[in-house]
Amino acid sequence: MEAYVEVIREDGSLERHRIEGDQITVGKSPTAGVPIPDGRDLEPEHLLIAPRGEGCWVAIAQGSRVQAKVRGEAFQHGMVAWGTEIEIGGLKIKVTDSLPKEKKDGEQKTSPVVLIGGVGIVGILAWTMLSDPGGHGIETQAPTEQLQIFDAAVQCPQTGAQALYMADDDAEGALAKSERYPFDASDGVESVQLYRRSQACYALVGQAEAAARMQHEGDWMQHRIEEDYTTHRLRLERAMEQQRWPDALLETRALLSLTRHREHAYVQWLIRNERRLQLLVDQARS
Repeated sequence: MEAYVEVIREDGSLERHRIEGDQITVGKSPTAGVPIPDGRDLEPEHLLIAPRGEGCWVAIAQGSRVQAKVRGEAFQHGMVAWGTEIEIGGLKIKVTDSLPKEKKDGEQKTSPVVLIGGVGIVGILAWTMLSDPGGHGIETQAPTEQLQIFDAAVQCPQTGAQALYMADDDAEGALAKSERYPFDASDGVESVQLYRRSQACYALVGQAEAAARMQHEGDWMQHRIEEDYTTHRLRLERAMEQQRWPDALLETRALLSLTRHREHAYVQWLIRNERRLQLLVDQARS
């Protein structure tokens, strides 16, 4: 599977970038996967684009100054079909899975795309041996054991001046990672742990006001993530019931980004199904 991002400027010039791996960011930061330094309407990392079998999952950074639009309508996140153009101010960002018939001026070449979810012959044989009642190899029944994304309590591992230093450092890191949550859910999860440790360290050194602030920020972020987790679980259940495998794959990956740090039967179930769902989606496209 090949996937590309096309950047179409106001003057009609076009840049094409091949997507490597399973996702890429677009923004004016030089560290973005597709950097557009002169994109005055862009945030440092404005879009997250993740190719899927039937299109792309696109998410816009929350709090962006310039609203993104698809076909004239405001857009925040969701699946879009190949060929869709996302308008951000004077720029158009197009996602496509096909090369143009003729090479366009300004085209940029990058390394070959890494096939998403590619597996060897041994993996395929193992997948075919594990069948569900529908013959798809998908484990439709999730483990019932409750999964807790976050630890019940976090302690400060330092004392004295070192505790204060850790509190300040964790507070700064928590804010940065929480801002990355729309692009990488695992950063959001880690931000909660940092908020909690910062809270514990501030409390240890007697800075009650700072500790209360960290508790408030951590509670808000944790509530947001737990709501998203519940939503993705419900969507996955419906997709499985209706055998909408591309949607099930999308929700499985979203859940893994929230839970992969935990040792739990539900996480292992997600990992097994991700591989099988990808094979099923690839088969449908071939």
